[in-house]
Amino acid sequence: MGVSSQKKNNKYGWYIAILSALFGCILTAGYPQFSMTLDQLSERMQVSQDVLLTGDTVKLAAVVLAMWLSNTCYQKLGLYRTILLGAAATIIPQFLFPFITSLPLFFVLKFAQGLSSLVFPIMMLLMMDWVEENQTGLVTAVFNGIFYGGGGIGATASSFVLSRWGWIGTYFALGIALAVVAAIWVLTVRERKAPAAAETEAPKEHGLSIPQLLRLPKVYCLILGFIPTTFAVQAISSDLSLYGSFLEYSESQIGSLGTAATIGMVAACLVSGKCSDFFAGKAANRGAARVGVMLAGCALTVVSVVLLLGAASQGFALFYAAVLLFSFGGSWGLGVFYSILPDVFDERSLSTATGFIGGFGDMMMPIAPTVVGVIFGVRGLWSLGWGACALLAVVGVLACAALIGILKKEAKSGASH
Repeated sequence: MGVSSQKKNNKYGWYIAILSALFGCILTAGYPQFSMTLDQLSERMQVSQDVLLTGDTVKLAAVVLAMWLSNTCYQKLGLYRTILLGAAATIIPQFLFPFITSLPLFFVLKFAQGLSSLVFPIMMLLMMDWVEENQTGLVTAVFNGIFYGGGGIGATASSFVLSRWGWIGTYFALGIALAVVAAIWVLTVRERKAPAAAETEAPKEHGLSIPQLLRLPKVYCLILGFIPTTFAVQAISSDLSLYGSFLEYSESQIGSLGTAATIGMVAACLVSGKCSDFFAGKAANRGAARVGVMLAGCALTVVSVVLLLGAASQGFALFYAAVLLFSFGGSWGLGVFYSILPDVFDERSLSTATGFIGGFGDMMMPIAPTVVGVIFGVRGLWSLGWGACALLAVVGVLACAALIGILKKEAKSGASH
């Protein structure tokens, strides 16, 4: 995934983006699908729902690990084996969950599912390698919007399957859908250049190593600026259906809330991605302009949490609108974050930085379901759970402001030299 003699192809790049996003959408659909079958799993395994909910924390810890290992797996296994490994990590457990009674095996399978995130950085870099540079911001925004929008889609689809084929059917439906999309992906997607060809065409150039990245203040600002997004998105994906049940809404209404969350996520990514490209094109410092757009999303998250809590007791229609806005604000950063990285790191370091910083940015994902759903939600303290999203968003605002200062200082220093 580097410089190639093959010409870029926007149509093919967009094809890869949409297909990859569909792959990811099915992966993230597993979070609400799991939450909606907690009663049945708890009864079968004879353990409390609190214990089973920590399975998502284990899964998300593996997500972070997989992001860090993605580039290494790609180099060792190649494109298709890595994609198949990521797909199998989710598909196989989906067919086993309805029948297991062993709690240790349950946690092993949840951890395995988290490893499916090996595919995320690879898919993103691959589509960016095919499309023209003036479309990379939008293509990553669309990819992320659909990818993470699976949380809402999963709730809607699972409620449909649950009412017709039972809770076991939801696991089989998700597994089969992912297997079909993975097969199409492997059969139709190709790289612009094979890694072996890259090595023979030019000497290998090394970018920043992980220890070097750890010495850069901007890396920590990027992580802290992205954390509010990953925390909020994961809380929406994992705990929105539980919150709907707490408020005593019906299954169909909870499914509708999932639709609202999906609409909010996709819309936020499209709007923020376009804003990111627009302001970057107008600004002297492209990276700082994109970070400014991400800062706006953190501020919007704080406002939307306040409205979400205020609307909880005001009827379903108003609460639906609040969920839509909260999803929009919480997901805003998904359309911006990955478009920032190419303006901050050169091509030699981009692959390592994407997996490493993206993985650290995701480190709140294992914590979000525990904080919002387990620690506060199951005890009825949802205000504190959603309030954690707002608190992290305030941290995000400060981190983005600091990062803008760092990037402007770097630009000024570079100009003086």
